[in-house]
Amino acid sequence: MKKWLMTLFILLLCGHPIAVLADQQNPQSVAALIALGLKTNLGLQIELVEVAKGREGVEIEKSVFDSTVFASTEYERFSHPYESGFTPLSKNKGEKLSGQAGISKRFSTGLMTSLALSSEWGTDNDLSNNLDPRYRTALLLDLTQPLLRNLGSSVNTTRVEISRNQQRQVSLGYLLEAQNLILQLESAARQLAAKTEIIQSRQEALTLADELYQANQKRFAAGFIPVSEVQEAETAQVARQLSLTLAVQERDLLQQELNRQLNHNLAQEFDPATLVSSDLEQKTAEIPDIDQLLKTACQKRLELKINNYAVQNSSLQQDYLHNQLKPQLDLKFQAGINGLSGHERSSAAASRYSGNWPDSFGSMSEVDGYQWRTSLEFSMPIGNRSAKSRYRQAVLQLKQDRYRHKDIEAVIKNDLARQRVNMIHAKEQLEITKKFESLAKQSLQQEQRRLDEGLSDTFRMIFFQQKMIDAKIDRINAITRYHLAHAQMEFATGQIFERHNIVLTNNVEELSLENI
Repeated sequence: MKKWLMTLFILLLCGHPIAVLADQQNPQSVAALIALGLKTNLGLQIELVEVAKGREGVEIEKSVFDSTVFASTEYERFSHPYESGFTPLSKNKGEKLSGQAGISKRFSTGLMTSLALSSEWGTDNDLSNNLDPRYRTALLLDLTQPLLRNLGSSVNTTRVEISRNQQRQVSLGYLLEAQNLILQLESAARQLAAKTEIIQSRQEALTLADELYQANQKRFAAGFIPVSEVQEAETAQVARQLSLTLAVQERDLLQQELNRQLNHNLAQEFDPATLVSSDLEQKTAEIPDIDQLLKTACQKRLELKINNYAVQNSSLQQDYLHNQLKPQLDLKFQAGINGLSGHERSSAAASRYSGNWPDSFGSMSEVDGYQWRTSLEFSMPIGNRSAKSRYRQAVLQLKQDRYRHKDIEAVIKNDLARQRVNMIHAKEQLEITKKFESLAKQSLQQEQRRLDEGLSDTFRMIFFQQKMIDAKIDRINAITRYHLAHAQMEFATGQIFERHNIVLTNNVEELSLENI
């Protein structure tokens, strides 16, 4: 499985790089709009921070195997009741100053190691000790190796692997958020472009109403028509003014929503008419069958990949908790060397250990003293109910995640079927609206000729004008629905990046958008 730590590079259609800076505020195409959105959308930035947090989570789990340096110091003063036939002392009094420094490390096999150097200064009134004060130094190696529970790299690295999978899930979640944003931005761009064309159509309708009103005023003044026809033309004129202002309002509100998605980075002079080519009627593509669509979606959909990692994590957790059912059996071993030095008491005979504190290190290096021990430690809760219940929970969690995977596949299949229906009917509606617009134009032209010949009236002209405008708007909406149906299908099959030539390249360091 490839690492899902990606860098996004945005390319123009036909594979040419987008010449767009992150702070561009007046995008001239859908591709430029998407590039701006991927840079500025706050929801996407939130997900990107989660990716960085995920990386730190992996480091936290890996740090369990880091070496640890430790050190300690201790001072003790004591006075113990004392009785002996060899000395008249009634109390044993003394002082101790000790210190220890070392390094410990845990290995993925479960082995715990520790290497420590300790040294102690001590003085007392015990005349049986010929050295006062005296210095003891020791070098100790401690090893603890689990033999049943927690034995093996696969067990001890479980949390690291789970954390890595969680990071991959977060990275995929970021990419999924980017896909959703791309779909929203394309939808907004096409709807804005459609609203702009609709406004032009509404303006054309208002112009027709104005021309009819002015012509009726002249015909009324000449006594050819009654005043009612002038009033009808004026009523149509006002109604179309209302339709025009409502269309402008819809466009402005949609543009404001788009600006919010871009964190209010659109320039005041932004013109949505430039986003989509005026030739919206691209060649219609063949619609694949549902089996081919499902095959592609199962390979591409990020929700499935995210859930795959959830299944992997559940499986890892199940294996780990299965290991925890075993008894705790640890093999422990300690080995060390130690040395001694000190000052001779005045009453004592000469000692080979006479010397200062550094001499205790020399004594240790000559292995004047040594120690070693080994042991086996066993423990097992009676009944082991907690470990058994946790393991059964893990088995159920894995089962649940596998069911969830099947449910996601079922949802995707249903989504693909719905989008396929949308595409089929959007294609049909596009052809119908083309024919509708052509017929409506012909009808209006014929009615205009009849009006010029005095065979029609204002009411019929307004009716045929409105039919023509409605047909044109229906065609614009049908084209928009057709292209949005394609975009939604590309999203449903997991190919929205490919639709806009967004290339994902592996980067094991981080996931960023810096190269847009």
